[in-house]
Amino acid sequence: MGSDRQRAQLHIAGLCAALVALLTSALGDLSAHVPLWLVACGVGFLPIAAVLALTRSPLRPPSARATVLVVLGWALLIRLPLLLFTDPTLSDDIFRYVWEGRMVAGGLDPYDLAPNHPALTRMALDAPEWSLINHRELPAIYPAATQWVFGALASVSATTGFFRAAMVAVDAALICTLGALLHSRGRDPRWLVLYAWHPLVAVEVASSGHYEPLALLALVGGLLAWESPRRGVTPWLLWGLAIATKYIGGAAAWFAARRLVERGHWPLALLGLVTAGLCALLFALPFALDGRPPIGSLGTYVQHWGHNASVHALLTELIGYHPARKVVALLFVLWAAWLTWTGPEPARAFLLLFAGLMVLSPVVHPWYGLWLIALLPLVPSPPLIALSALLPLSYLAWTTQASGGGWVTPAWVPWVEYGVPLMLALALPASRSSSPRR
Repeated sequence: MGSDRQRAQLHIAGLCAALVALLTSALGDLSAHVPLWLVACGVGFLPIAAVLALTRSPLRPPSARATVLVVLGWALLIRLPLLLFTDPTLSDDIFRYVWEGRMVAGGLDPYDLAPNHPALTRMALDAPEWSLINHRELPAIYPAATQWVFGALASVSATTGFFRAAMVAVDAALICTLGALLHSRGRDPRWLVLYAWHPLVAVEVASSGHYEPLALLALVGGLLAWESPRRGVTPWLLWGLAIATKYIGGAAAWFAARRLVERGHWPLALLGLVTAGLCALLFALPFALDGRPPIGSLGTYVQHWGHNASVHALLTELIGYHPARKVVALLFVLWAAWLTWTGPEPARAFLLLFAGLMVLSPVVHPWYGLWLIALLPLVPSPPLIALSALLPLSYLAWTTQASGGGWVTPAWVPWVEYGVPLMLALALPASRSSSPRR
C-alpha cells in the first residue's frame, strides 16, 4: 500500500511539472516573455520541492529502477512541449552548432575558418542558420569531440530541430546514468528529480538545445565507472571524452588521481591521467594536422568576454576589467589547489570546483548551471540549489535589450542571484551550531 501511495505522489508531482512546461511552451518566444517564464520557473520548482520533501520517508518497493523510470518518463514529457512548440530564442548557440556540424560533415575545419570567411560564402547561402550565428567573425570555440558529434548530427539532418531532439535523447541517457549512480551510492532515487525536472534544465536542453548533457554524460559516466569494483581504464577514457567535449569536464580525473595517490597508488594515478589526456588528444588530432592547435576563439573568450559576473564585477570596479580577470584566475587556481589538498571524493570535489568557477568567472550564462544541477542529486547543497533556481534571472537581459538598454542584466540581478545563496551558506552553519544538542 505504501509503495502505491509513493508512486502516485511521484506521478502527481510529475504531472504538475509537465503542465508547467506545457504552459511555458505556450509563451512561444521565451525571450519576449522572460518575466512570465521566470514565474513559470518558480512554479515549476514546487513539484520538485514536494518530491524532495517526500524523501524523508524511506522509499518502499518496487525497486529504485522503477522510480528512475517514472522520473525519466515525466522528464521526457516535460521536455516534449518545449521541443515541439518553442524555438531557441533565449540563446543562439545552437545555430553555431548546426553550422559547425555542417562544416565538419563537409570536411572543413571550423577552427580555421570563421563563419563569415569569404571561402564559405557559397556554403552560407545554402545554410538557413548562417544569419543567426553569433559572432560570425570568430572561428569555433567548442572542443574537438563536440565538433565530431555536431558533424555526425549534421550529416543526418543539419537542422536545429534535429539537434535539439538529439540533445534531449542524450539528456535522457544522462538521467539514467545519474539514476544508476544514485543507486550505487545507496541514495534515494527520488533525488533525481532535482535534475530531471528542473525548469532551467528542461528549457536549456529542449528549447535552446545546449550540448551540456553531452559532456555531463561523459563526466557522470566516469564517476559511475570509478565506483565500480572493476573500474579498469573506463573512467579515465570517459573523463578524457569529457575533456574533449567541455574542457572543465575532465577535472574529476584529477581528483580521482589524487585519491589514488593518497592510497599510495601513484603509478595508477599517473597512468589514469595520461590515459585521459591521450583520449582527449585523439579527438583533437585530426584538427591539428595542419599544424595549428584546434582552439579557435578560445583565447578571445578567456581574455575578453564577460556577462553576469559576481566577484569579477566587484573587482572590476576596484582595479579594472582585465586586471580583475587575472585576479579571479589566480583565485580559481588557489581554490583548485585547496580542493586538491583537502581531497573530497571526485563528485563532491568537482561540484565545489565548478561552484567556485561560477562565482569567480567573468562569464556566467544560465546553462552553465547544468553542471551544478547534475551533481546536486549526489551531493545536495541548499545554497547551490538556490543558485540554480536564481540563474534564470540573468535572462532579464532580453527585457533590458527590448527597452533599448543593450543585452545586459539589470544591476540588481547579480546581487540576488549570488547574494541569496551566500546568505543561505552563511545561515546554515549558524543554525546548526545554535540547534540544541542531545
